[in-house]
Amino acid sequence: MVIIGIFVAIFIFSVIVIIHELWHFSAARFFWVKVEEFGLWIPPKARKLFTDKHGTKFTLNWLPLWGFVKITWEAPNTFFVYNSEKKLYNNKDLEADLLSDKTIFDKQWNQVWETHRQQILKLLQENRADYNLWNKPTWQQAIIILAWVVMNFILAWIIFSVLFFIWIKPIWVNTKIDTELPVKLIPNYQQALESWILTKNPGLILNPIEWSFSETIGLKKWDILFNIYTCESKMLDHVICEWWESEIWHIINSFQDLEKILNNNIGREIAFYVNQNTCNWEICGWAFHWWVIPDDWKIWAYISEDIQINKDFEYKYWFIDSVKYWFYETYNQSLLTFKWIWMLVKKIFNPETPQERTEAIQQVSGPIGIVDFITNSLSSGVKFLFIITAVISINLWVFNLLPIPALDWGRFIFITINWLIKKAFWRSAINAKLENIIHFWFFILLIALSILIAYNDIIKIINN
Repeated sequence: MVIIGIFVAIFIFSVIVIIHELWHFSAARFFWVKVEEFGLWIPPKARKLFTDKHGTKFTLNWLPLWGFVKITWEAPNTFFVYNSEKKLYNNKDLEADLLSDKTIFDKQWNQVWETHRQQILKLLQENRADYNLWNKPTWQQAIIILAWVVMNFILAWIIFSVLFFIWIKPIWVNTKIDTELPVKLIPNYQQALESWILTKNPGLILNPIEWSFSETIGLKKWDILFNIYTCESKMLDHVICEWWESEIWHIINSFQDLEKILNNNIGREIAFYVNQNTCNWEICGWAFHWWVIPDDWKIWAYISEDIQINKDFEYKYWFIDSVKYWFYETYNQSLLTFKWIWMLVKKIFNPETPQERTEAIQQVSGPIGIVDFITNSLSSGVKFLFIITAVISINLWVFNLLPIPALDWGRFIFITINWLIKKAFWRSAINAKLENIIHFWFFILLIALSILIAYNDIIKIINN
């Protein structure tokens, strides 16, 4: 099952990657920008699949994590060579001195000879070629960099529209992110109750801690607490109060109900009325458990609501409505992902308690965690895997919208800043060499972060 899960996860990743990168590729071709390589997965290179008539190499790489489209002068050709005064050349002055036959030097202060001079000159002249990305108008550069937005939406649109039209079930209930967003496939707890995705039965489920006080008074695992009886003065025996008063009967349907009664009766006798979840000949055991509430009002038992999943619940709409709800679902899931990222950042870097940071780190998963999740979800069927594909596509869209260098939106921000500065001051705010260095080091940082997340995923799998 694990091997199947790995292959299914790699297939899903590959489909999303190919579609994502295909739009960078198609936009570049549309604006006559040269694409040097279309790579599936991350290098090192496994093999070259083929080269098309435009000279683009299609390659398969060893690390099945992501993919890339290498566009000419996405990172311009720059050189660490110096003039006779030991000053680093910019490209304009370097080309002028090469054409003037002036002597140039490398970093070790060795003279650069004719063969290398001609190679450098050729690459410098390629920087001005029409097929280079940075020689295109700013709006074309932006479209090429951000073309993936269209594809992420189209992929989610196709999946959600078809499934909403056929029928689709929610995939899980959000209990981690505090939000009221109307996400149909990942509703919050209250929305799930209101939509009858979940049904809440009366009472609370009790699971006493071993050797605790709650266990010594007779509570057992999976007992269901329905009522609590109290007296104004003193409870004589189980539910019998003093002769002049009647017992008070409290219905328990929530944690708040239980907490309120325990707080109001510290040091006094109360009686739990529970269904002990043990049945003989269809007669179930009901029992009273009498005890005195301790000063800290703790009952030393795990408490949960009695929730049942409505397995027959499903969404099904006419075609027009299915397209409408696709848009709403994609939009709301995108906002939910932004809120989740912000929540994680806040809890990791500014937690209220150390436990909060630990829990936030545990929620972060990468490709290995997704593979484990998909492996455990194979029994849920093909529809569930299609939904996961759409959710991953939406999460990818949100991730690339983060203003981080090396990511698509980060590159777009650099393009926009340079365009604005050029309009105002007729010069670039950030030169090509510096931008290339910034993108490179942030890419290294993202790879290091991916390794840490992968390690965290492996530890979680081992512990489970």
